[in-house]
Amino acid sequence: MRNAAGSEPRSAERSAGAVLEAYCAAFRRRGLEEILALFTLDAVFEIPLEPAPLVGREAIARVLKGAFLGLDEIEVWLEHLLDAKDTAVAEGVFRARMVGVPPHVDGTPARLDFKFVIACEIEEGLIRRWSEYFDTRPLRPRERARLYPITRRSPYWDGTVQAGVQDFMVYNHTYFPLTYLRAPAEEYLALTEAVTLWDVACERQTEVRGPDAAALVDYLTTRKVDDLPVGACRYTLVCDPEGRIMCDPVLLHPWPDVYWLSHGDVDLTLWARGLALGRRLEVVVSEPDVAPLQVQGPKALEVLRGLTEMPLEELGRYKCQATRVAGVPAVVSRTGWSGGPGYEVFPLSSERALHLWQALLEAGRPHGLRVTGPNINRAVEKGVTDTSYYSNSDLNPFEAGHERLVDLEKGEFVGRAALEGIARAGAARKTVGLRASEPLPLLEWYWPVESAGRRVGEVRWACHSFALGAPVAIAVVERALERDAALTIVHGGGRTPARIVDFPFL
Repeated sequence: MRNAAGSEPRSAERSAGAVLEAYCAAFRRRGLEEILALFTLDAVFEIPLEPAPLVGREAIARVLKGAFLGLDEIEVWLEHLLDAKDTAVAEGVFRARMVGVPPHVDGTPARLDFKFVIACEIEEGLIRRWSEYFDTRPLRPRERARLYPITRRSPYWDGTVQAGVQDFMVYNHTYFPLTYLRAPAEEYLALTEAVTLWDVACERQTEVRGPDAAALVDYLTTRKVDDLPVGACRYTLVCDPEGRIMCDPVLLHPWPDVYWLSHGDVDLTLWARGLALGRRLEVVVSEPDVAPLQVQGPKALEVLRGLTEMPLEELGRYKCQATRVAGVPAVVSRTGWSGGPGYEVFPLSSERALHLWQALLEAGRPHGLRVTGPNINRAVEKGVTDTSYYSNSDLNPFEAGHERLVDLEKGEFVGRAALEGIARAGAARKTVGLRASEPLPLLEWYWPVESAGRRVGEVRWACHSFALGAPVAIAVVERALERDAALTIVHGGGRTPARIVDFPFL
């Protein structure tokens, strides 16, 4: 569309139909700045994936950025367009491949294909209101996963259901919300650029309380405890007598003679009680009614600042303090599973858990807070994983790259003799990062890794890296393998070439 002089028309001369066509063309090109320039500063943007209309270019940019990060092979075409100068209505077709969503079990790629209707209103050549209508079912399963009453529910259950939870795993005998009604790219951006709220009530606490609490924790874990002051936290390991990792908890010391081991998926409280009984220590070992939440992302401090009675700015990394959050007694720690800025909130009772949840939602609204599960894409990028005794029971700290978490000089602890032997002989395997040449399916069990037709290890984590724009994996392989070594990942969908790269990936 050109004016009489043969040049592009000024924005004020464009019809709503021309602007709508320009938007679709820019979307195909991923032209975020082009698209934003088509809107007024206070434009209203309505799409079915958002619970309320978005207002202003900043809010529109956030949604579109997530779309461009999470979609590939974008096609947009219009089938019908009615143009009435200041308003236009169009019908069309959208097609794209979803990035970061593993293929279906049968290998079919995850796609987002639908028909749409757009209503566009302009003012002086710029969009003042954009309303988009399409069927969201391709993005959303028909119902959440069905659950059974033999596994515990989190006290935040109602909040996660209201937030659109779809899928769970069982972790520490508790349902753990993992997937919500949004694309992985949107959750990734919320974690890396805004703030997210996670229900991690499954992250149970093994509490050790009493005069011999430090002695038991010191014997139970691989790092020194006697130099840990009240208010400090420490990342550590718990090993079995053969030196195999049982879990990698964060150790919190919130009060004198009280320690919490905030642990992964293992019956740690039973193990600790057995050790306490066997050593005749004066301690009480229990699992308290403490259901943590995580507030993770660069805006986490802004969300919590107005809710905590303590000056949160003064809380250093790997520190914790008892306080009140939204009036609820709690311990707050500057820890978490995101590999970035964030906090964990440990309410001291489930009685007001939903009150706390709602207060965090309300405080996070101005900062774009999203309720999500732990973002596996970001965690794998940063090398943040955990170890489950029952599925990773053959992994020792030296193979996991956790040598720094083993203090062989501190005195007797469970697994010390075995770990001394491994340290002398050297571990036979190591943990590495792999960059794959093509998308990987969902990891439902560990995949063999081959070199020249010979099995040399196995993949234990796999996902799409949004930062690198490529599929990545974490594998345990033979120690002799070097960086850039060419390997093959063998999975249910076939065989995928990969190579060893720097790890962590970021």
